Amino acid sequence: MDKIILASGSPRRRELLEAAGIPYTIFRMDIDETPDVASFSRERGLPFPEWYTRECALVKLRAAEDLIYKSGDRPVIVTADTVVSPDGERIFGKPADAGDAARMLRVLSGTDHTVVGGICVTDGEQTLVSSVTTHVRFKELTDREIAAYVATGEPFGKAGAYAIQGKASLFVESVSGDYANIVGISVFELRRMLASLGHDPV
Repeated sequence: MDKIILASGSPRRRELLEAAGIPYTIFRMDIDETPDVASFSRERGLPFPEWYTRECALVKLRAAEDLIYKSGDRPVIVTADTVVSPDGERIFGKPADAGDAARMLRVLSGTDHTVVGGICVTDGEQTLVSSVTTHVRFKELTDREIAAYVATGEPFGKAGAYAIQGKASLFVESVSGDYANIVGISVFELRRMLASLGHDPV
């Protein structure tokens, strides 16, 4: 198995890869996780959340390539990005503070929304970019529920201000699609991409 480097600080992504038996090494980067949309490619051709999260994952990949490949080694590099979209146009990343987290949860309350995960994989010769969309429905949340959840601290560092694998599971009426994509990364899609480059971990 070729060496795989996960260029991400997300503990959820690490846990998902470990659970799937995909061997990897962590590479942490200190980069802006909310790059300027104006710097992205002009050719969209995709719904905004898909385009945005692919571009964010690609920004992370290029930064990782610059740091990792300068040594001459050519491991497989994986990057990812996740956003929540309440309506197919707006995107919710990580909340800035408690007020921002509460605002996001009020918007998601009682609605169907999507979680979009962008994934980039490169082996130094070929680069693949993909995205996965999962549909989630929340129950109607009371102000008390929102305040209590925000007070747990769980929303911070999570796209859309919630962790479906944690206490927010109490709010979820239904999920349609790839559950792992909501948690942090679609391991199914990641394996498909690795296999396409000749690096199937199975």
